[in-house]
Amino acid sequence: MNRMSLAEPLPARRRLGDLLVDNGLLTLSQLRDALSEQKHPDDGRRRRLGQVVVEKGFLTEHQLAVALADLLGLELIDLSGHNLELGVARMLPRQVAERNRMLVVARTGPDGHGIKVATSDPTNVVALDDVRLYTGASSLTVVVCTDSQLREQLARAWVLGDDQVELSAVADDREWLDDADLQTAAADAAQAPTVRLAAGIVAEAVRLGASDIHVEPQADGLRIRYRVDGLLRDVMRVPRSAAPALVSRLKIVSGLDIAERRLPQDGRTRLNIEGNSVDARVSTVPSVHGEKVVIRLLAGAEGVPSVAKLGLDESQMETLLTGTLAAQGLVLITGPTGSGKTHTLYSVLSHIATSDKNVVTLEDPVEIQLPGITQIQTNDRIGLSFSKGLRSVLRQDPDIVLVGEVRDSDTAELALQASLTGHLVLTTLHTNDAVSALTRLVDMGVEPFLVASSLTMVVAQRLVRKPCDHCAAPYRPSTKVLQLLGLTDDDIRDATPMRGRGCEACGNTGFRGRTGIFEVLPVTASLRTVLLRTPTEAAVGAAARDAGMTSLRAAGLARARRGETTFEEVLRVTQVDVADGRRCTVCDRGLAVDMVACPWCATVVDRGHCASCARPLEPGWKICPWCRSDAGQPAQTERRKSASRVPRLLLVGDEDGVRNVVAAAVSEKVSVETAVSGDEALARLWENDYDAVLIQDSLDDLAGTEFLRMLRSTSHTATLPAMLVSEIGDPTDRGDVKARLTELVQRSPHAPVRERRRSRRQSTK
Repeated sequence: MNRMSLAEPLPARRRLGDLLVDNGLLTLSQLRDALSEQKHPDDGRRRRLGQVVVEKGFLTEHQLAVALADLLGLELIDLSGHNLELGVARMLPRQVAERNRMLVVARTGPDGHGIKVATSDPTNVVALDDVRLYTGASSLTVVVCTDSQLREQLARAWVLGDDQVELSAVADDREWLDDADLQTAAADAAQAPTVRLAAGIVAEAVRLGASDIHVEPQADGLRIRYRVDGLLRDVMRVPRSAAPALVSRLKIVSGLDIAERRLPQDGRTRLNIEGNSVDARVSTVPSVHGEKVVIRLLAGAEGVPSVAKLGLDESQMETLLTGTLAAQGLVLITGPTGSGKTHTLYSVLSHIATSDKNVVTLEDPVEIQLPGITQIQTNDRIGLSFSKGLRSVLRQDPDIVLVGEVRDSDTAELALQASLTGHLVLTTLHTNDAVSALTRLVDMGVEPFLVASSLTMVVAQRLVRKPCDHCAAPYRPSTKVLQLLGLTDDDIRDATPMRGRGCEACGNTGFRGRTGIFEVLPVTASLRTVLLRTPTEAAVGAAARDAGMTSLRAAGLARARRGETTFEEVLRVTQVDVADGRRCTVCDRGLAVDMVACPWCATVVDRGHCASCARPLEPGWKICPWCRSDAGQPAQTERRKSASRVPRLLLVGDEDGVRNVVAAAVSEKVSVETAVSGDEALARLWENDYDAVLIQDSLDDLAGTEFLRMLRSTSHTATLPAMLVSEIGDPTDRGDVKARLTELVQRSPHAPVRERRRSRRQSTK
């Protein structure tokens, strides 16, 4: 696309109104109406025609900018995502830039003597002459932007002061100050330009809804970035000379030692931004180019969302409120850093904390100060750790205790014991999902019986971005994204997915705001039984799914189908289950690389696993490197060896009638072994090779459906043919029973390949 420069100026000055009318964007009557409205009704000042056209609704700002760029052959620039460099932007004096609505956005040319100027009115040739006069640029490239973006960037460019001389006078160009210069640095930090710069950076972050501000010294300047909706966004670049004074200013207002520049420091401050108080947590760390500062903007008590606005569905909210309104128990909130655990804790605490309850919290640090409760900040440097603080809190007659984080086995055991002695304990734990939180406590050394008896509920969560309301539009997720999510086109046939196209309101990202997706796991009686008998992640996960728990992935996909987030967001924040695009040959669902059977339709998809230990094998391997069994052709050598032996059937249950019927039906060709309980059966299945398993529905220790789910949760027994029976009386046709059990045995991984394929085709049909 061609660009306008002073080497090739406009052939003649054309007024904006004439240009719009000649190209059919405005009618003559609309132009006359806009010209009559140019004079401001209050002060009589003449307004710009483009501003009036937009105010009258004849064109939008974006339509006007696009039209001007196309008509004049100029580049259209989006300043909302532009990384502003203050040193470049202030090449033009403030009065000239604001009067002519011109912003220098970059240097051009091999020698850097040319400039690129953004404007919302490129037909103003007189203003372009002023820009060349004041900057002394050898060449001038004009780009078009919207007027609102231009005003925003102009205000940001002069947040420091009135001119570049005042900016340069803030501090000398040095990265580290000598001890003799500390008083000078403190004085520089107290100057008005530095104060305005610090306040302007924070005010802009508050306006954009940022959660963190990153002030990062680089070799060529100071980079300012905001974390908006969970992702970092470049905002501006401050000249290198302002870095020491700005960092000193931020350290002074945070109560940090400006003399200490070699060690990290943490502090807290309260800033007054446009009449509103904003609490901030400040952290500094030394780097090769100076000290980096990260400011965490903390929401006030009024900013804590209600439980209804967290993003829980109705059943999840009912389960959460039921568990947190109990008189005692332990509620765990899990997720990685930045997943919104703290806000969920505070929301729940605000809902259940009443005047008749003594609520005490232990936090590091106290991020949000809530009225009516006692909040204690731990300090490891003076010996006030979570475990020691919790012991003291329990002597304060609390009803509800909030522990910021379980970091060690002592704190975990104390929290569990506190929940057993009549207290409701809320805390957080860093795990990927709800199921792994239970096993993490066991791995930390807590006895399984203590976890089973005291734990009430586990909530795992993530934050997903919401499509921008101003620019959201229907879209179709790509085939690759659907494959990675384990979906097909049929799965989203009735869905209404939405995605933002990018606009000024969302900073051209397409997203604005975040919401939560949750995995709520109540600890029921059946889950406690599994924890006591088989405290493994696979067993707990099978029991949780049997209880109807909605996983994080499923909760996110439900919201994506409704258009409340995107499928790409769900894929970003939840664990990727499918890495290589493998599909089931029957139902075409997505499969993980280590799956040997489809979890939806039970089709065997093994493409090379050891028959002894079920681990994946490479095509050229002769033996299994883990159990050293023969692996001539992945798992097929073992199958040929086992084809000649007598098939083995494991009967799980203790009813004599069922055992007698099965033994009489298949005793000639099948060896029948019996396991009385589910625990005994699992142990036998892990240590021996069986061809099939017959499970009675009523077992002493767990339900038959739960045992079946546990069977399918591990790769060692995932492909083992299984049959679940509720009751068998005296059959009138023993041949039919024999045929069904024989078919079950033929589907075993140890059965001959031809018989297995024929049996699988018949079962699929």
